[in-house]
Amino acid sequence: MLMPKLQPFPIKTQKQGFLSKVWQLFMRKRQWQVIEDWRYKLPNNRTIVIPKGFVFDGSSYPWIVWLLFSPTGLLLIPVIIHDFCFKYNYLWAIQDEKVFKFKQNNGFFNWCALTRSIGIKRNELMMIDYFIWLLTLLFGWVNWMLLRREKHKDICPQGNKDSQDSI
Repeated sequence: MLMPKLQPFPIKTQKQGFLSKVWQLFMRKRQWQVIEDWRYKLPNNRTIVIPKGFVFDGSSYPWIVWLLFSPTGLLLIPVIIHDFCFKYNYLWAIQDEKVFKFKQNNGFFNWCALTRSIGIKRNELMMIDYFIWLLTLLFGWVNWMLLRREKHKDICPQGNKDSQDSI
């Protein structure tokens, strides 16, 4: 399975004071952008697409957890999918080479369960994935609620501007 092609955004610390730099060290999450459409096969064998241009920061759990579990390490694949689901509340899926919105309005608990399943299938670290899932249930709802208040413009996979809304 191909890994996504990503571009990191810099964390700007130049020309800032020492305390500001320390604050950024502990509190600023690096953002990443998917630089070409990335296809991934879910545990149920459904193929999804994370579109080019999607920007994510890699976690809904507290920064202290990053010291143990990097969101860009083994957790990268579930984290990208998690962040897309949380932001848009659907996934882009492919069936018969048509792209459509999959599981639109699936909700917080279902997305948490899906990303846990992806982590278990991908990394085969069930205890770690259940721990991360529990942290997401405990702390991720804050991001979920904030993201539900925002209006997010759809980003579509390349070449699929007239994608169907749902199947």
